[in-house]
Amino acid sequence: MKVVIIGGGSAGVSAATHLRRQDENIEIVILEKSNEFSVSSCGLPYVLSGKIKDKDEIVGASVVQMRDIFKIDVRLNTEVLTIKPDKKILTLINNEKLSYDYLILATGAIQLRPDISGILSDNIFTLNSLYSTQKIIDYFHGLNAKNIIILGTGFIGLRVAEALSNNGAKITLIEKSNQILNEFDYDFALMIKQKLKNKGLNILTSTTIKEFLPDKAILSNGDKLKYDMAIISAGTSNELKLPIMANIEIGETGGIIVDQYMQTSVDDIWACGENIELSDMVSELAIRPKNASLIVRSAKIAADNVLGIKTSMFEVLPNQIVKVFDYVLGIVGCNEDELKRAGIPYYKLYFTQLSGETYIETSKNINCKLLFGLDGRILGFQIMGTTGVETRLNIVAAMIQQNANVQQLYEFPMAYFPEFAKAKDLLNNIGSLASEVAFERMKITGLDELKETDVLLNLCAPNNFKHFTKAKAINIPLFSLRDNLSTLPSNKKIVVACGNGYVAYIGYCILKQRGFDNVFLLNSPEIWQ
Repeated sequence: MKVVIIGGGSAGVSAATHLRRQDENIEIVILEKSNEFSVSSCGLPYVLSGKIKDKDEIVGASVVQMRDIFKIDVRLNTEVLTIKPDKKILTLINNEKLSYDYLILATGAIQLRPDISGILSDNIFTLNSLYSTQKIIDYFHGLNAKNIIILGTGFIGLRVAEALSNNGAKITLIEKSNQILNEFDYDFALMIKQKLKNKGLNILTSTTIKEFLPDKAILSNGDKLKYDMAIISAGTSNELKLPIMANIEIGETGGIIVDQYMQTSVDDIWACGENIELSDMVSELAIRPKNASLIVRSAKIAADNVLGIKTSMFEVLPNQIVKVFDYVLGIVGCNEDELKRAGIPYYKLYFTQLSGETYIETSKNINCKLLFGLDGRILGFQIMGTTGVETRLNIVAAMIQQNANVQQLYEFPMAYFPEFAKAKDLLNNIGSLASEVAFERMKITGLDELKETDVLLNLCAPNNFKHFTKAKAINIPLFSLRDNLSTLPSNKKIVVACGNGYVAYIGYCILKQRGFDNVFLLNSPEIWQ
């Protein structure tokens, strides 16, 4: 039996080595159109920053190792021109004909270069290979570049910005949409944007580049932006030429449609990695795999089924995390836009809490946003902090995968140590608040929903009252609330607020028990300020 794999990235390599571990006798061929093999693209920003000195550290396996250890034939600089599924024949760049019994498409994604005048100039780069990374390094240091434009504000764009900023460059990030990091909700992305601007990054949203001149970029508003070099990080797209040529069905996202076994619409052709389309377990919307663990898992499932081993992809849950400067950002499940597109009604809660006990010097604020259904089912979670983010993100991911509700989040037995968590952790607290909302024991409202006649009651200590300058508020610190109940109107809507949500919740309980029926908890990104 002969299996041919197109693509020498992580998906292709994972499929090939898994095939070999399961069957010592089959013939395996990997075709890679570039001269680089098994390169971890996630590691490229570390090479760019200088944190990784030896580029071989992000190369998973060499061509020689694949041949000597796994008995796998790897052919570099070999592009596939055509696929004829009826004859099971590939035509290669040198017009060589290569037959197969089973074919796995693991071609990955290609870097997009927008159609902008001047974008092919020598001082404009993309980051998609070791070769392109070295070109950026050589130009950056060789010409002592200082002013750098980065087009695109996804995970890679922000990591490139950090790498070059830490090497003394002045960075301007340009994004055509109205927010950075489109995976996140607008309000969460806005908070991240402000944090990154505080690190010295110039970030322009709702902006495009009309033309690249040799040393200036003409922006969509007519401004001219001086630059020494530019890096394009405007997203990726699937390579569709081969699947279309083979009459393989393509989905709405531009990915190859596969079933739970990674089988395409054409017999004996499987697909895996970034080029496939899957279904999100929460929204059931079509999505493309983005994180490495999901890509590797899809490759192993494809390999198993080529061999007749019926393993399948369990429900797909996007779970992404990135570190930029001091900040760790994570998102799992759906954002608001996805829930709206899927027609799923939901609540949202904003919360902030220290990562550890208040008496621990290293404790820092963690900001988060929880999305949950009217029945309390957890639908999505966004989080940002400097420590403890990845643990909490993965806990929520596990709970979403188990269809858990917010009450179970409240009850989750978090491991306790003063440096790692408070006795009642952030997740327990936001789960508790969400349970009150979902089971209609508490009412919430946003800052944008306030009317002139409503009373915004800030329960912060006086020195924290500045957090709520965006709305007309009265300040009664929590410790004196009971002594000032007579000053509050009983015939108006009272909205209680504080700097993190928990103090306001205590005040909410006091007011409800003292006969104030029209009380709401402020639920707003304002608490992150």
